[in-house]
Amino acid sequence: MNMPRRCAVLLIVLTAAGWCGHAMAELPAVPDPKTWSALPPDVRDTRARALREQLRSASPEERRQFRERLRQRLSALPPDQRREMADRLREDWKAMSDADRERLRAERRAYIQSLSHEERRALLRERRDMLQHMTAEERQRWKRELGH
Repeated sequence: MNMPRRCAVLLIVLTAAGWCGHAMAELPAVPDPKTWSALPPDVRDTRARALREQLRSASPEERRQFRERLRQRLSALPPDQRREMADRLREDWKAMSDADRERLRAERRAYIQSLSHEERRALLRERRDMLQHMTAEERQRWKRELGH
């Protein structure tokens, strides 16, 4: 699996479920993925909630730009750092209670439902693109680890 995409998916699934809203004056800064992934899970969750509140009034285009900047920051990291981040986030996910994992999944579903039809289609295209770049084994592992 392409590491920037894996990390982006993990960061989105674990921390950014729930972005929604319309027009805002200025987008928040994209967090440093390495620093973000090193935070204790409860701190990361608290900061993710604050970030979602800031993004709540963003337009679809602003949210797309935010996701693109996040992907750029992830891509700029050396492969070994992306791998370490992915491993750390994967372990945090596995260590979560079933209730916490289900809560995050529900928040992600609510986020997706809150988006416009066009945004949902764009996210679906991004996900399909990510899945196409994975091997069959990586896709199975990803689905298994996320509980799908």
